[in-house]
Amino acid sequence: MREALHLLPILLLGMWLGAAPAAEPGVKPAGIAGSWYPADAAQLGELIDQLVDKAEPIEPAGALRALISPHAAYHYSGPTAAAGYRLLRGATPRRVLVLAPAHRGGFRGLSIAPVTAYETPLGRIELDLEAVQALRQSPLVGAHAPAHQGEHSIEIQLPFLQRVLAPGWRLVPILVGQVGPDEQAAAAQLLQPLADEETLVLVSSDFTHYGARFGYQPFPPDARAAQRLRDLDMGALGPIARGQAEDFRAYRRKTGITVCGGDPILILLEMLPSGRTGTLLAYDTSGALTGSYTNSVSYLSIGFFAPAAQAESAGSERLDVEQLQYLHRLARYALWEAVEPGNGALEQLRDLVAAVPEGLRQPAGVFVTVRNRGRLRGCQGYVEPEVPLFEAVIQNSVSASRYDHRFYPVAPDELPDLELEVSVLSDPVPLASHQAYRPGRDGIVLEKDGKRAVFLPEVPIVAGWNREQTLDALAEKAGLPADAWKQEGARLLVFRTHKYQAPFAASGN
Repeated sequence: MREALHLLPILLLGMWLGAAPAAEPGVKPAGIAGSWYPADAAQLGELIDQLVDKAEPIEPAGALRALISPHAAYHYSGPTAAAGYRLLRGATPRRVLVLAPAHRGGFRGLSIAPVTAYETPLGRIELDLEAVQALRQSPLVGAHAPAHQGEHSIEIQLPFLQRVLAPGWRLVPILVGQVGPDEQAAAAQLLQPLADEETLVLVSSDFTHYGARFGYQPFPPDARAAQRLRDLDMGALGPIARGQAEDFRAYRRKTGITVCGGDPILILLEMLPSGRTGTLLAYDTSGALTGSYTNSVSYLSIGFFAPAAQAESAGSERLDVEQLQYLHRLARYALWEAVEPGNGALEQLRDLVAAVPEGLRQPAGVFVTVRNRGRLRGCQGYVEPEVPLFEAVIQNSVSASRYDHRFYPVAPDELPDLELEVSVLSDPVPLASHQAYRPGRDGIVLEKDGKRAVFLPEVPIVAGWNREQTLDALAEKAGLPADAWKQEGARLLVFRTHKYQAPFAASGN
């Protein structure tokens, strides 16, 4: 019965396509209304409003510039999608650029349907014809009409957009066919000029398609399947949230994970500005909804926010990009000297210390994180302002690379593969309630019975934890019971970070 329920949207879609009315020239009609979502405009609008209203409120870390959203029938992935769309209520973009997989395939590159508008029960959406015409000048972009017939990956997003966005926006709907790494990079370069501050970039993608029906069953559908699926999905989320296209490619090759929008996601990652990271907004699986993991599809909503132009640090001081780059150079030469003494790094470090700008001489909390090809190799820092910021960076760069007890010291042959991240902290602020903690936006500190633990903002993103799971893990990290954060005497504090991340061997660092 549950299997039949899972196939119902597909069966209904076939019935609908068989009786589809003739389309108005130049307008792409709704192809899945009445099956994947209601065909009645009033019912559809009410359903979307209910889904968005029920989504957990998330305080955004900035303006939402890009969103990865699932594309199954609304009764499956609608609640997960709504978590992202809730953040767009009332937003006023001039353009929405949709990148979606072509499930029928059959072409290389990108495809834009030969129409001037899309239509759903909620009305007509005009294309940004100027942008579309400009894109069509590229040999990478075609108009492969058969691939658009019956394709749901763009259409499923449109009623949500119509309902939450302020009127006046135009659509650039792109199906992504077969594209290799070079074509992904070329597509990103082509689309980048469109991704301005008035444009929302939306990637339509489900995640793991698990089970015999999808030809992907790396583990049996037993009692551990739900957790294994989550681990598989979170393994993909990690490099995506860090904006690391090559690491996501490597993860796909290693696991064979069936992320249907993997290529559109890679194009997005190639388009993102350096250092922009993603936040997991919601996660679910069809297996959890139906109670059966014989076949299951995973749904993630991931937001990418425009960072503030400047960062808050201790004492409400501001750091600009040049200051953050200076701190990164300090961290680089300190680590290099600690790992491979006698290579000239010490002289470079002394020159930098002698010329430290005044703004970096004030005490501030800071963490230095060392990664090797995306894998954590060390992380050390100070939450409170203890020493001048430049000194704190030097000390914690050495500690993270040599004295983090969780890892062996970094070896000289690892240097070319390292990435360094410097995170400057604002002063910690006590929370009146754990409900005020926003995973992915806030760093979090737990203090109880003389014990203490801290997570940087990105920790729950990479781990795929919600608020309660993050706090449980934080308590255990402090050597306390998982529910200690709920107990009397527990104290929670939050802070913000402004970070700069670059490869160890980056030019100019």
